[in-house]
Amino acid sequence: MTKTDVPQNARDKKKSAHRGQLLDAAAEAIFQHGVRGATIKNIQQISGLSNGMINLHFKSKDNLLFAVAEELYNSYEANWQNAFASEDESPISRLRAIISADFAKGVLNKRNMAIWFAFRAEVNSHPEYRALVDSRNKPFRDSLIKICEEIIEEGQYQNADAILAANAFVALLEGMWTDFHLNPDQFDRQKAVDACMYIASGLFPKHF
Repeated sequence: MTKTDVPQNARDKKKSAHRGQLLDAAAEAIFQHGVRGATIKNIQQISGLSNGMINLHFKSKDNLLFAVAEELYNSYEANWQNAFASEDESPISRLRAIISADFAKGVLNKRNMAIWFAFRAEVNSHPEYRALVDSRNKPFRDSLIKICEEIIEEGQYQNADAILAANAFVALLEGMWTDFHLNPDQFDRQKAVDACMYIASGLFPKHF
């Protein structure tokens, strides 16, 4: 290692830390004030960094807000994909895993939901947010459909439709998220999972 490597590494670490501070501060500003209320001033106050840091790391406030939505999306994607990755398990086990993952505290919490729904409220005027706040995107739906297809084949269910079954689960999960957003203190995660599996037992009775 040369002498010039040390300050360069230190600068990189500091730069990464400042970027993380700005992302967290912008997320907190959205949580407290909504997307439109997340001003440069309150982001700067929460982060403790100068106004120029936003331009240095993101070029603009809009880019910073987009990065917040992108980070939330990536976190959600990683969460359900990790649950789905258990290919050695039965399809029913993977169905339970992908549903349970939707209620994990790292995903379903007051701040995340406030931010998620705040971005959704801005989709008409900022269509660039849409792909990042559609939690039930094509990969997610396709994964649910695949699980349902495997269950249908395994149970030899007559007249069953994997796409309709997956759509039913998507609608149920969306409703649960809305319920949590409006009533977080009364929400019971285990009962939410149980309700989803209750619907699954009606669709796939041989597996329960």
